[in-house]
Amino acid sequence: MTEPRSSAERVPTETTSLLRAHESERRRLSRELHDEVGQGLMSLRLSVGILVKDAAEGPLRRRAQATLDILDNTIDGLRRILGRLSPRPLENLGLLGAIRREADLLAKQTGMIPDVSLPKRLSLEDHEVEIAIYRLVQEALHNIAKHSGAKNFSVGLRGSAKRLRLQISDNGAGFGSKTATSVENFGVAGMRERVKELGGKLRIYSIKNGGTRLQIEIPLESAVIRTMQTLVPNVGTKAS
Repeated sequence: MTEPRSSAERVPTETTSLLRAHESERRRLSRELHDEVGQGLMSLRLSVGILVKDAAEGPLRRRAQATLDILDNTIDGLRRILGRLSPRPLENLGLLGAIRREADLLAKQTGMIPDVSLPKRLSLEDHEVEIAIYRLVQEALHNIAKHSGAKNFSVGLRGSAKRLRLQISDNGAGFGSKTATSVENFGVAGMRERVKELGGKLRIYSIKNGGTRLQIEIPLESAVIRTMQTLVPNVGTKAS
């Protein structure tokens, strides 16, 4: 007689379909934005570009050039949105490379100093869990860029064959005395739900003007994690 599986053992199989559905919807939206909005913007840009080229010097050409600049900015924004919807960096670079890329992008865009600590190697059997972890890193770093006003941030990933621990912190403004509801509005509610789907735990520690630390623990069926390697030197003060 087969013994019933524990709740911890059921987590990966019970959440896989839900996680897969989320990613399928993201990919669908990405395709529609690319095929409909993206192609439309590129066609419009081509037409405005011809107008800029053919118009004589004067007010009309200047307005056309200003419109072209707005279109270029809009297309760049759409590309960033598509990048967030579709996990192409994850597919191209693997989880560790994709996390490193997200940290590098945040540092480049904001001037913040990163401190990234990742395993030399990480192998997960469930690709949906990899996607979920990547999304958590994306959302956390997006929140830092949008809300923290920090000068430094850190990303740390470590664990064992049964558990993965992710910690992301900054030395920015912190949540201070904000209510729990206000904190959840900083993109945390969606992260908390994603962690819950994985059977994990999410904790937030924050002090006004003292930074914020996000800690996530996720149970795993199988992982291979070897000696930790600090990929970016520790510079500046981490959030406490």
